[in-house]
Amino acid sequence: MSDNTNVIPLPTAAARDAYLAGRERVTALLIRHGLIDSFFRFTSDGKPYPFGRANQLLPGDSRGWVEHRHHNTALLIMIDGALPRPLNKHFRLRASNRVSWRNIQRLAPDLDLSNFKAAHCRLDHPGFDELLPRLLSLDYALVAEDIADPEGPGPALTHMHVKLERLTDNAIKELSKELGYIERRLFERGEDYVEALEAKFFEYFGFSANAAGRKSAAAMAAQLLSGHDRRFSVFVAGQEDCRLTVLDEGEIITQYLLIRLADADLEAFVDSVALNGGKDSADYSVTGMADGPLPVLYRLRLRRTKAAQPGSGRRRDRDLLKPWLEIAEEAVLPRPGIAGPAIPFAWAETDDD
Repeated sequence: MSDNTNVIPLPTAAARDAYLAGRERVTALLIRHGLIDSFFRFTSDGKPYPFGRANQLLPGDSRGWVEHRHHNTALLIMIDGALPRPLNKHFRLRASNRVSWRNIQRLAPDLDLSNFKAAHCRLDHPGFDELLPRLLSLDYALVAEDIADPEGPGPALTHMHVKLERLTDNAIKELSKELGYIERRLFERGEDYVEALEAKFFEYFGFSANAAGRKSAAAMAAQLLSGHDRRFSVFVAGQEDCRLTVLDEGEIITQYLLIRLADADLEAFVDSVALNGGKDSADYSVTGMADGPLPVLYRLRLRRTKAAQPGSGRRRDRDLLKPWLEIAEEAVLPRPGIAGPAIPFAWAETDDD
């Protein structure tokens, strides 16, 4: 075994960049809140956890989803800087819903936040770990911005109970014109065509055709923010697909979900752990045990296909029948709190059992 005691690690991008460090921390906290805590909530109540299935990884493959009430939800919008002024009409950021002691008492009097301090809103403060999951129980969205702060630079939670106001038709029309599926008016091809465009609008952002509530707001937030030269991250966890989805200004959509590996899949994964520098497959088990089928944290990265890129011509109609997303990368991650490499793992399609 090599001696790494004298190795000086190079600073990572997250260490040099407060926004990336904040994004990394929020991702870890939401994985724990939205997935890991939900898993143990199911098991403690004696209910089977709704694990993801290999043949339903892509949004277009989903069918018969229902809401799982035991699953924790989240909607958090993180911006590198302040919200662009032109978007004030869409994001309701007011003095009345700033994250402050007085507003918390008014909007969420049942929350036990007796230890709340303004510094806890900073994503780099230890108190943020406790504050975030409690505020996530509120309806609508949380917003984190990087604004002037006496404590120094870095993102902080600024607003809670944030409403996003925009007509779905306007969002669909904007994307459809950008991609070349319509010329001027949304209904120029009839209602059936608009229905197909609406389904594809949600698929474009990684959701199923019946997306609503938080997922609909997340898609619109990502669309609005992408029109401005600013980094952003939209985190959303729902009770239908039981995933944490992360949208940003890039072309890749990242999703986290829990899957259960058994039989041939489990054997292939154990081999992959050994080949990719992992120490023990138990490090990747949500329960910490490697006996029986293995519940693991799965990271899925999706990219948009040619059908979801700007184009023109009569073949656009055919592109509505094609998938708008494809798998770019698949990996299994160690459970939170355990250091280890991400294990590349192309999850083989399995039966529905």
